[in-house]
Amino acid sequence: MDNLKPKLVTTRGAIIDVVLTVIFFLWMTTVLKKHVPWEEAGATAVLLGAAYCSLCLSSVLWMALSLFRVTLADQMLPKSPDQR
Repeated sequence: MDNLKPKLVTTRGAIIDVVLTVIFFLWMTTVLKKHVPWEEAGATAVLLGAAYCSLCLSSVLWMALSLFRVTLADQMLPKSPDQR
């Protein structure tokens, strides 16, 4: 009977989450370049520091998007009276 349940995670949803995460990563890298205090070390060090911090923020965004999508899909499933 559990096989009749619709899937909570779809391929389309996962692709949308990855695309949004990559866009957020690139945007946050450009924003964070201004806040990295390694200017005397060179542009490469600033870019690496910004990308490293952006990677952490983007992974949190990816988890939040994935958890939101699963929760929303579960809430939209029709609930039968005997499950309450």
